[in-house]
Amino acid sequence: MAVCRNTYQEQLFNTYAELGRSVARSAKINDTNATLDYESWQKISDEGIWRIAVPKELGGFGGTWIDAIAALEGLSTTAEDLGFLVTTLGHLGSIKVLLDEGTPRQRERWLPRLLDGVIGVTAMTEQSGGSDLSRMKLSAHQNGNGFILSGQKVHITNAPVAQLGMIAGRIPSLGQKKDITLFFVDLDGPGVHIGETEDNLGIRTSPTASIEFDRVPLTLENIIGQPGDGLRVLYDIIAFERALYGAMAAGMIENHIMRTYKRVTERNAFGKPLAVNQYVQGRLTDMKMASIICRTLTYAAFEELDRGVPTASILCSATKYFAGENLVMSGENMMQLFGHLGYGNNDISRMMRDALGMRIAGGTSDIQRINIFNQMSRLQEVQQDCIEPEVATMAMAVDESIKVSA
Repeated sequence: MAVCRNTYQEQLFNTYAELGRSVARSAKINDTNATLDYESWQKISDEGIWRIAVPKELGGFGGTWIDAIAALEGLSTTAEDLGFLVTTLGHLGSIKVLLDEGTPRQRERWLPRLLDGVIGVTAMTEQSGGSDLSRMKLSAHQNGNGFILSGQKVHITNAPVAQLGMIAGRIPSLGQKKDITLFFVDLDGPGVHIGETEDNLGIRTSPTASIEFDRVPLTLENIIGQPGDGLRVLYDIIAFERALYGAMAAGMIENHIMRTYKRVTERNAFGKPLAVNQYVQGRLTDMKMASIICRTLTYAAFEELDRGVPTASILCSATKYFAGENLVMSGENMMQLFGHLGYGNNDISRMMRDALGMRIAGGTSDIQRINIFNQMSRLQEVQQDCIEPEVATMAMAVDESIKVSA
């Protein structure tokens, strides 16, 4: 597992770490107003962050997703704005689904806009639940050679600022349990209504809202992949996005460490720097180990995703789990070591509020445990199915040897 960055990845890391400083400068006002930092978004778009892992023939730089992770990690170390980083996930998800499942015509129609920075969504959540994708109700009904899409998505990241993206729904005529289908939709078209921006506790700079589809006309070109094969693609995209949370957490924890280390080495108590106390050292070393864990898990998850390893989904859920839990732990330690100053209405408490949101965004920490257990159970069933024929064959062989001996 290659965790060390090569020269190109180091260059990407440093480039986007520098760009992230502009995000940090306006993070407080964007948090207050619950708005995305459009200026910084366009800066990273112009630099080419969305093009890194896209093939050259499609307008990209021809790199890998590991290269893109290096850029995202660099951005995460300096941006000090988890909402801005979360907004990149929905956008990257839209790009990946077009790369993996889109037809040449679909890529030609939507990919250039995404690469230029026109914001995309990946919309799955409904009132019936977030991670329980089988309960989705948004549906497309056949209408001549096309479809009519109706229904609602809720708590959708990027909805107030996006213009296009992937929408998960159903085509009921395909029959229950095989009707989940993905649609790529322009959100500025007729029949699409974006709800009010939600007033969230944290991650406020990544605006969320509902999206209502009122008899939106679609053609076959709006269907991504095969009709009815949406669940497979959704699980791939969900795993991809969950793995990215690890890089974001690793970068943000490193930022917490830099802030906190400066504080405890400069702040004196009883005539000595705070850093000489073992309990202070313990908190800082916990933060450093957390950053290492999140980063290593991200690289390991992407390696398994790239190779198509059956345990990749488990590793992606584990990455998301440790990203959320460790970012909260790091934020708490930072706040504790800053004392009363850390509890003021400032950047430290803002980052603490944001950290709590990572436990929920992209699937709660509890649902990650459920996902891991379910995947473990499936793998056990597969292994059992493989073992039983082998045992039966061995038993037959033993039986034959007994007959021969007799």
